[in-house]
Amino acid sequence: MNKNKMAAIGVHLYTGVGIILAFAAAIALRNHNIQFFLIPLWLAVIVDATDGTLARYFDVGHVLPAFKGNRLDDLIDYLTYVFLPAMAMIEFDVLPSSVMWVAVLPMIASAYGFSQEIAKTDESYVGFPSYWNIVFVYLYVLDVSPTWSVIILIALSLLVFVPIRYIYPSRTPWMKRPTLVLSCLFGLLMGIVCLFPDSDWAIKSTRISLIYPAYYVIVSLLHHRRVMQSGKG
Repeated sequence: MNKNKMAAIGVHLYTGVGIILAFAAAIALRNHNIQFFLIPLWLAVIVDATDGTLARYFDVGHVLPAFKGNRLDDLIDYLTYVFLPAMAMIEFDVLPSSVMWVAVLPMIASAYGFSQEIAKTDESYVGFPSYWNIVFVYLYVLDVSPTWSVIILIALSLLVFVPIRYIYPSRTPWMKRPTLVLSCLFGLLMGIVCLFPDSDWAIKSTRISLIYPAYYVIVSLLHHRRVMQSGKG
């Protein structure tokens, strides 16, 4: 086996770590352990944010064309970004039992989104990019009321179907450098919050971190306008 194939297999194995992290999060969910639920999901985001860069660097698609790493990636993403966070909405009382059915809406919407050929372009996510893991952290740590949680989940589920072009931090060339810097800072802050989600200062830190989602939405809307004006949409 040559070095290129070994490197390509290594990248796929690295992506596959997400399965182990999803399993660990599921066990923590079953045991109602919020800290050990959030940490694997945070680590899964790190894997997801870096495996694509590695795959492109080692030209994995060309070296091992029979194995579709993007399919494995999508399966893991659905588990860690959608299914487990949606179930956690119920397990950790973000949604009371009377409206637990709302948790299925992100699952349905994201199943549709993941099934679309144009869910991702070379530069953008199309439709709300199923960041339900992040949504869960905000709803849980900030102790958002059930009414507002329902409104937020319904609104974001609907936005999956709206073809707005959201920035892809590692691929969108426009504003890429500041986006990557802010993404890394946001990721570090979220990691600390995931380690101590029930601490008093976690609420303040989580509120401060809202700067990044605000930036992300504004830049995405401007990016969407640029794409539409360029005729690439």
